Amino acid sequence: MSDKAQGKLKKDDDNHPGTSQPSFRFAQMRSAEQPTQPAFQQSSLKPAPVGSADVIDKSAYFNEEARVVEEQDANTSLWLPTSLRPVPAFYPLEKSSRLVEDESAADVASRLSECLRTLSVHAVYNNEAATASLLTAENVEMHLSLWKTPATSRQQGVVVELQRRKGDSIAFHRYSRSILDAAVGDLDLDDIPEELLNDIVYSKKVQRLLASELKNQDKQEHENAIIAMEIAHGLLMKDRMDARQLGLESLCLLTDPKKTGYITAVLTSYVVLLGSTRSVQIPGVTDDQGSEIMMDEGPFQEIREAILSLVQFSRIGEDDEELDDEKEISTEAEHMTLLHNLALAVLANALDVIENPERYDREPEDTKPRARLRTASSNDVANEFLQATEETSRTEILSTLISELGKADHKPHNATLSAKCLGSLCRASDDARRRAK
Repeated sequence: MSDKAQGKLKKDDDNHPGTSQPSFRFAQMRSAEQPTQPAFQQSSLKPAPVGSADVIDKSAYFNEEARVVEEQDANTSLWLPTSLRPVPAFYPLEKSSRLVEDESAADVASRLSECLRTLSVHAVYNNEAATASLLTAENVEMHLSLWKTPATSRQQGVVVELQRRKGDSIAFHRYSRSILDAAVGDLDLDDIPEELLNDIVYSKKVQRLLASELKNQDKQEHENAIIAMEIAHGLLMKDRMDARQLGLESLCLLTDPKKTGYITAVLTSYVVLLGSTRSVQIPGVTDDQGSEIMMDEGPFQEIREAILSLVQFSRIGEDDEELDDEKEISTEAEHMTLLHNLALAVLANALDVIENPERYDREPEDTKPRARLRTASSNDVANEFLQATEETSRTEILSTLISELGKADHKPHNATLSAKCLGSLCRASDDARRRAK
């Protein structure tokens, strides 16, 4: 076809846009600063230089209204009850329930799911039954149900009921107030106190136990810390599961500087990681050469071995009795799951303290009436912990922690604690960063 005929054909196509003509086109996504390049240059295998001009702003290629709708759908798709069941005639509602008047079930479920996400509560939703199984970071199990009021009732709406199945009752009421307020719409998620979001409340029995044993205020802080660790060791070595749980919860408190003290948290963290306090020089207890008061560190080694065994193998030692009854086996496995979570919390607290212990020393250095607590460097402690763990359990702790991240879909609290452990280890140790890669 001649050039003149091709020009006439192109002119006819412009005048009749509905005419179908074969054509070959391609779409190219590029940033605003990046100049247009020919097609043959775009397919080059030569890597492009890294820079701000090479970063694609993908949000600019989507419709703003469509993106807002998509985000709204993502937020409300967590819990979409298909239908609500009426409250049975002879069903006694829990006191922890609330009536939401003139609201649809979808709106109530949307507010509840967002509240549970903010409070870091693991929820498994059932859209057909309009229920949810909840698990908090304190291992409190709850059951959330949505009911519709009877047609003969004066007040029409949605009844939100929250039941405690297992766990500490004080922690349950702490969560139930926020969840029920969110269902009604009286709770602003942006105004939730930070301590409600981050502060884990352990059993009051542990706090009363430690307080009763540490009544002597004349003793120095390090002496009280040793006594408290001996109490935790005695509980941890018992055969009863409730005693082991109390021992681990007490270690969770002792490794948290916000709940105990700076010296107590540092000493307990060294015991958890290394099974010894020899790397810590306490003013008035250790002299300039580092010699310390003689003490039996056998219990400290057993505390460390118990924590590692729970974290890596979900058991304490290798001498546990084999159970024949299926019910006993199920109960044992349930308790070990709880102890595994508590052991991860203890390890996360200890690594966080060792990473930067001065961060928790509230008293300014120039106003201290006492000398500063001298500890080994975080890099040395982390490397010694990694080496000693591999020699003791024949299993690398980093592999165990990374495998916990793969279970985040059904055990998000364990995955969070594992991520905290990995973060502290990688920030403190160059060797840990190399191994993690």
